[in-house]
Amino acid sequence: MRLKTVCFVLSAMVFLLAAAGVFAEVEIVVQRADSKINAGFRERIYVDGKSQLTLANGESGTIRVPDGDHTIYAELYTLKTAPLSFSARSGTVRFTVTPHSLRNFVIESTGGGTVADAAPARAAASNAASRLDTATAAPAPADGSVEGTLLRAGNTIMEKLTPRSRLAIVYVTAQDAEISEFIAGELEFIMVSKGFTLIDRSELDRIRKEQSFQSSGEVDDSQAVSIGKIAGADVIITGAVTGTGSLRRLRLRALSTQTGQVLTVASERY
Repeated sequence: MRLKTVCFVLSAMVFLLAAAGVFAEVEIVVQRADSKINAGFRERIYVDGKSQLTLANGESGTIRVPDGDHTIYAELYTLKTAPLSFSARSGTVRFTVTPHSLRNFVIESTGGGTVADAAPARAAASNAASRLDTATAAPAPADGSVEGTLLRAGNTIMEKLTPRSRLAIVYVTAQDAEISEFIAGELEFIMVSKGFTLIDRSELDRIRKEQSFQSSGEVDDSQAVSIGKIAGADVIITGAVTGTGSLRRLRLRALSTQTGQVLTVASERY
């Protein structure tokens, strides 16, 4: 009987504290804008420095945090948005992550709460949009950016391929695995936008495992061609990022899965 009484008293105290707002929580909803930019990547959402969500293109997710002051930012491999400081007291707080180019994306408040630096975020979004308009005016910017390098190298490869070919990006090696993944994903986007069909890289990984090939990274040409042929690709793409410091080079090669011959190569500095 005494134990039941204690449990009842504790339950009543928890209820009263919750009613008083001691344990109050606020719901945060984050929407990733539906965009072709960086569509092959999942963005991580951090609140108060802790990873809370991973969002694919067009997805949204919910986070619950204690009411009070917090910070939020989005991360895409080596890229991060500027953190937003916000105060959440009641209701639902909403944010949207919007990409404006391959290397410019922002997180903005879209409702609820009080955001301390929302105005700078909106200004950053506006500036990024302006940069996007300038960048997309030319098909391949003649600059040292990763974006311009990818476009130039991708265009060089695609110019020599039969339209509507089925392509497989078997690997792009780099010292940093995240950069490797970033470049492979952006090349996929560029090539799909030009009308080529790309074999999903998860299918290539499955074939690697089934055929007992190296699980990731560079393989020799015969193995790379075999992976592409099994996947049903007409052409495979391989690549490598070399160099250190401020000078790097991206090299791409396209090989026929029927003959194993190198069809074309591209080499760009950035």
